[in-house]
This record gives sequence, structure tokens and C-alpha cells, in this order.
Amino acid sequence: MVNPNLSTETFPKTDPEIVRLGAEVRRLMSDAITRSRQTTPEIAEEMSKRLGIRVTASMIYELTRNGNPVPELRLLATWVPAFCEVTGDDRLRRWLAGPRLRELIETGERVHSLPQIVGAIQASVAKLMLQERGKKPERKRPRKA
Repeated sequence: MVNPNLSTETFPKTDPEIVRLGAEVRRLMSDAITRSRQTTPEIAEEMSKRLGIRVTASMIYELTRNGNPVPELRLLATWVPAFCEVTGDDRLRRWLAGPRLRELIETGERVHSLPQIVGAIQASVAKLMLQERGKKPERKRPRKA
């Protein structure tokens, strides 16, 4: 969803696709910050440690705010891994990978989880078999003559 405050009417020289992509990046970052339950200053401090450069809370606020973007401040690709690690949310990184790579990642995750799924199924089957054995009446032994 494109932010109504950020349109080609507000910025007539801006490509509509760039506006849409920028709005999506801001939404993903804002959602990640909210989900992380960390304050923006805490995120900035941790990112600074990981990146070895100063990242301030005001930089993150600028990167996530709606309305007129500050032209000098853009999200650097090198910041994305640190941001995702600090917030514990990979949605931004996955979105930037694009639909084809996202599908490959998701397929890989499903394949990776197959052993756990198979193990859970085997455990359930074993449990059901034990329960069924307990319910069956004992076989009658033939009488000796």
C-alpha cells in the first residue's frame, strides 16, 4: 500500500515505482521495530556496534517516517543485515531478495523442516500404536487337552 503522504504529486520528479518501493521499505522497517519490542535508540546502538559506524535513533526515525523523505539519508544495503539481526526480523531482507529468491528460500526452509515433521509423525504413529495395543483384548490361549 502506497503512503498517501508520499506520492508523485508531492514529488513530481519521482518515479511512482520508487515511491511505492520506498513506502514498502519504511513499512517493513517500522513493523520490524514494533515486533522487536526494543526502542529505536536501542536498535541504533546495537546497529552501531555491529556496523562499526555511528547509527543514531534519529537516522532510523528518518528512514521509517512517512512524508517528505530526507534526500541525503537513504537506507544503505550494508545496514540491512545488521537491522534484521538486531530486530530479529528478516522480512526486510527477504523482501529485498525479490519474489524468485524468496520462493527459493521458503522452499529450502520447508525441505529443511522435513526431518522434524517426519520425526513428529513417527512419534505420533508410535504413540497411537501403543495406545491401540493397550485397548485390544488379550488373545485367548487354546486349552490343553
